[in-house]
Amino acid sequence: MPSSGLRRLPVYLLLDCSGSMMGDPIVAVNEGLGLIYSLLMREPRAVETVYLSVIRFADAAEQEDFTALVDFVPPALTAGGRTAMGSAFHVLVESIQNDLNATTDTTKKGDYRPLVYLLTDGQPTDVWQPEVAKIKALSGSQRPTIIALGCGDDADPAMLRQVTDEVYLMRDATPEQIKAYFKWITGSIAGVSKALAGGGETADMVAPTAAVSGVIKYGG
Repeated sequence: MPSSGLRRLPVYLLLDCSGSMMGDPIVAVNEGLGLIYSLLMREPRAVETVYLSVIRFADAAEQEDFTALVDFVPPALTAGGRTAMGSAFHVLVESIQNDLNATTDTTKKGDYRPLVYLLTDGQPTDVWQPEVAKIKALSGSQRPTIIALGCGDDADPAMLRQVTDEVYLMRDATPEQIKAYFKWITGSIAGVSKALAGGGETADMVAPTAAVSGVIKYGG
């Protein structure tokens, strides 16, 4: 486990790269990753504190290294295969437990609570319930704030609701909307990093419904 005097803001992007994301959707996701990097690099507080990791999932889940924003290189994602979302949740929990500095009796102020942004246009094709239970079992500074976006008609918002209360739907999921959503992600990360600089442990985020046309909150 790394040790540093700097409190980091961990950010995980869990991105569906299954076959249904081929074409314009995966192009828009790649452009969105580049947007996150370029816009956050203009935010001094984000440059100081944000650490990023991309967890892509298709037939299996693969994680890009958890790294400082300044060292982040947006990966070139391709689409194909199934939707191993359960595997992505497993990788997420392992990274939170192994890569982050938890707040303990000896480490009074470890890393901030992770932010997790999940984007999918389908349903899990592997076992996911035990992995979600592991996420729910995380506590304290390790318990993530998760925002899930279901794109298109094949996404299952009821399933996503078992992962987080913050479930949003983008039924049309045009490339322009997907890129707009990534721009919202950027703004929310920057906003949280600034708010935490004031000494708090958590920070409110503006909902994507206020920033991205066509996005609605599931169940609300």
